[in-house]
Amino acid sequence: MSDTLLSTHGLVARYGDFQALYGIDFEIGHGEVVALIGANGAGKSTLLKSIMGLLRVAPDMVRLEGRPVGGHRPNRMVASGVAIVPEGRRLFAGMSVLDNLKVAIDHAAAPKGTPWTLERVYDLFPILRDKQAVPVQSLSGGQQQMVAIARALLNQPRLLLCDEISLGLAPKVVREIYQSIPSISSGGTAIVLVEQDVGLARSSSDRLYCMLEGRVSLTGVSAQISREAIGEAYFGGVHAVA
Repeated sequence: MSDTLLSTHGLVARYGDFQALYGIDFEIGHGEVVALIGANGAGKSTLLKSIMGLLRVAPDMVRLEGRPVGGHRPNRMVASGVAIVPEGRRLFAGMSVLDNLKVAIDHAAAPKGTPWTLERVYDLFPILRDKQAVPVQSLSGGQQQMVAIARALLNQPRLLLCDEISLGLAPKVVREIYQSIPSISSGGTAIVLVEQDVGLARSSSDRLYCMLEGRVSLTGVSAQISREAIGEAYFGGVHAVA
């Protein structure tokens, strides 16, 4: 890829003595949408944590526009233009929607190009404008996920890492949230989508990586990879994937 924003090189990650990733080579370009698929425990979330600095890895194993950033602390990664929507959302309970968003504004990276503003995220998710004074714990799961995405965008990311943003949500809500993906990427923000729904991952991404037991088992252009190939890579054998 000639316009690589972030890449990993032989990435190895551990939780204590347990090795979770084995030599992951991954890359994403400016404005590209890349999906990470795989069964539970395949290493998808661990890859995001390694990129974000939530797990310590060697400097050269993660590169941002060619610069070694492996092992940088999360706040330093945010300042470099990388933000994460964590699994489980992790909003500040007891605070309003607006106050949760203001936290991100106060700690945002220096804006480059057209910055994300409150009005832009309200235009992306209009319900948040109506709910901005409401405590986040009073929102539905889908609305809370919108707050989590909006909060990450207000960090002014060049790369947005999304960890299971459809998890536990009704299909209608998932469709509504995923409709925001083209609007985000069209502004130049690259997106990594960790997603259990293989069909949704394929239709929402430019390329995908399938992971199996801490390794990349398949990668390619999403629209060109067959369900049979994904099934074999996903399970380590030939299986049908919806």
